[in-house]
Amino acid sequence: MAAVLFDGTRVLSDFVLATPKDNIEHFIIMILALIEPLIEQAKNDKRKIAGIGVGVAGVLNYEEGRVLGSPNIPIIDGLKLAAKLEERINLPIFLDNDANCFVRAEAELGVGKNNKNIYGMIIGTGIGGGWYVNNEVYRGPHGGAGEPGEMVINFDSGMRLEEAYHKLTQSNPASIAEEAYRGDMLSQKTFEEVGKYLGIAAANIVNILDPELIVIGGGVVESSDLFLSEAKKAMKEYIYSSESKKIKIVKGKMGKDAGAIGAALLVK
Repeated sequence: MAAVLFDGTRVLSDFVLATPKDNIEHFIIMILALIEPLIEQAKNDKRKIAGIGVGVAGVLNYEEGRVLGSPNIPIIDGLKLAAKLEERINLPIFLDNDANCFVRAEAELGVGKNNKNIYGMIIGTGIGGGWYVNNEVYRGPHGGAGEPGEMVINFDSGMRLEEAYHKLTQSNPASIAEEAYRGDMLSQKTFEEVGKYLGIAAANIVNILDPELIVIGGGVVESSDLFLSEAKKAMKEYIYSSESKKIKIVKGKMGKDAGAIGAALLVK
């Protein structure tokens, strides 16, 4: 879990803690431990905190501030997280999907700030995505828009993109990347296959949404030289419109704090 103290332009301070997955109370305690040092710093600097934005992996009910389902932290499924945190912190809480937070940061402050139609994809412990169009994230009428990891890529088995990604990387992409950089041919082929699937997914997104730009982030992007060229090649091959083939897929520039900054931007 990562948090930042953000003034609308700059990260003034940041803090990182491990994500507990044993029970809800421990999870809330750790979130408070993550946030409180930044609140204290703001007080010492005589800064007023307007609110706290929270980005969560999973599908959310935005009206209720409730987590419907989180693949990485199943203990918070069904939890009204915003209300739970507001009980403990006397500040307004704003909740969003983590990939939505990533694309918001890149669209408003990062690589896409001169564009109005950007699709963002995060690749790390899973594969998430979000669509930023006309100065806001599109969530859809049921709050479940922008999930590329759920694309079915094998109609015989019903395998989804995220399942294929986990299977290929054995749910440990960092270790496979390390082996690839050491010259292991099988690991290099694994990332080429990952790139191919990501490129096909990106082409599908382009064919449906026609964004100006696709931006990628997440932990695995540090190893993008292992798969990005293959992703670009596959994406170009499967895009239907000749004009849309010009759309670029690029790495984000907001770095490791992109998601936390995007969450902070929820506070207006």
